[in-house]
Amino acid sequence: MSTSTTAAVPSQAGTAGVSFVGVLKSEWIKFRSLMSTRLLLILALVAVIGVGAMAAWLRGTVLEQIMQSGGIPRGDGAIAPAAVPMSETAAEHSLPAGFEIYGVPNAGLQLGILILGALAVLFISSEFATGMIRSTFTAVPKRLPAFAAKAIVLVAVSYVLTIVAAFITFLISIPILKAYGVDMDLQRDGVLRGILLGGLYVAGVALIGLSMGALLRNSAGGIIILVALFFVMPFATQLLGLVPGEFWQHVNEYVPSVAGGRMLEIGHRDGFIDPGAGALIFVGWILLFLIPAVLLLKKRDV
Repeated sequence: MSTSTTAAVPSQAGTAGVSFVGVLKSEWIKFRSLMSTRLLLILALVAVIGVGAMAAWLRGTVLEQIMQSGGIPRGDGAIAPAAVPMSETAAEHSLPAGFEIYGVPNAGLQLGILILGALAVLFISSEFATGMIRSTFTAVPKRLPAFAAKAIVLVAVSYVLTIVAAFITFLISIPILKAYGVDMDLQRDGVLRGILLGGLYVAGVALIGLSMGALLRNSAGGIIILVALFFVMPFATQLLGLVPGEFWQHVNEYVPSVAGGRMLEIGHRDGFIDPGAGALIFVGWILLFLIPAVLLLKKRDV
């Protein structure tokens, strides 16, 4: 009589872990699978393009008033008679000194950062609200790869959408400004640079929104603070300029929206930080929220 024995083979399921590429694919599927996300992205694209096209038309009409009257528009809509000096650069493009149009492709970015920033908050805070974050962290116990994958998806989507919107706005602005005698092209100083940096600006806002969602774990609270940071704080710090003392005159330059906006501009402006300094300050704001979010995500219980 013979007996046969079968050695038990231990299961290998789950021992290899999930690769980062797999985590990235998972987060991308989560992001694009929701109809609400797709609608918000379309809304952001249309809103940025629409505001940019309107900005091109408004600048064209203002320029027409200036050139026809030889004056400068006042706040009440009237034209104050004054000679309009022409710098060498402006004269080449038939623009008065101090009147720039290179920012037209990015004129609608404020709406873009509002929508995409809110979407970034929801991308992680909604998982905490529904409890789905437990499944995510069960599949990715180290947690940080999941957060990094979310950040990569948001940065890529925000950057691409912003660049596409800016280029479409640029193409639409060409015939609009041409009607007012202004040539808009990529050779104009600041146009291409502003378009490319505009994508980085919105991507940076998305990172701040994601960090805010991870820190607060609350969608409404994260969005409210994001709006306050980028839309309320600039006005509040402007009021601080009324306080006696030179220090208070410059506080407004260091808020994230002003520093980030200055990053998109070119050249030196009296009373404002330089574009390079604005970029560094904006990166500092990103790290201010990103680093605590990463540390707390690693240590806190779900």
